[in-house]
Amino acid sequence: MNRPPIRVLVAADSDVAAARLEAVLRADANRRVLIGSPSALGRLIEEHDPAVVVLASTASRVISTLEAVSDTTPMPPVVLIVEDPRAAWTSAARRAGVRAVLDSHAGADEISAALTAALAGLITLHPDVFRTPARATVLEGDTERALTLREREILEMLAEGLSNQAIARRLRISTYTVKFHVASILGKLRAASRTEAVTLGLRRGLISL
Repeated sequence: MNRPPIRVLVAADSDVAAARLEAVLRADANRRVLIGSPSALGRLIEEHDPAVVVLASTASRVISTLEAVSDTTPMPPVVLIVEDPRAAWTSAARRAGVRAVLDSHAGADEISAALTAALAGLITLHPDVFRTPARATVLEGDTERALTLREREILEMLAEGLSNQAIARRLRISTYTVKFHVASILGKLRAASRTEAVTLGLRRGLISL
């Protein structure tokens, strides 16, 4: 039996961004893509009852838009596409139903994966969300303080030999979010591989076997 198409509402600041997202999302025949303006988001949600919203705008505008709409309208899962993912992942965004934050250069595969994860109740975040503000100088001894608690947790799992898929299942997050965490860990530890990251983590006392 054929399933009804999934209604995806795209609200973007520019026609160019909307057209790009529409082309990406229409590649899946099981999606029905609706296009609108962020300023009309509440009305569009009430009229079309989308399964998921893709909102492309600036970080400040998406937050103010979501806060205004969520006060009066039940929100479906929301995927944000913004230039500054770190600024967009706020407690207000989480309360408003945001389940994914990608940057404006996200590719078709990333967008589609984030959409699928959001519909499944999973979280997908760009690695910039977890980055601390840049410092003029980073000392070698400060590396362990740069790792977040979640990154240390994932580093422990890498030491257990778990795959990205296994880590995602254990933490109940998407494989793309795990991938972003792993990339962040490698960057912070200046490791060329997962194995080297585990070795450095053990040497610096970040994890133990």
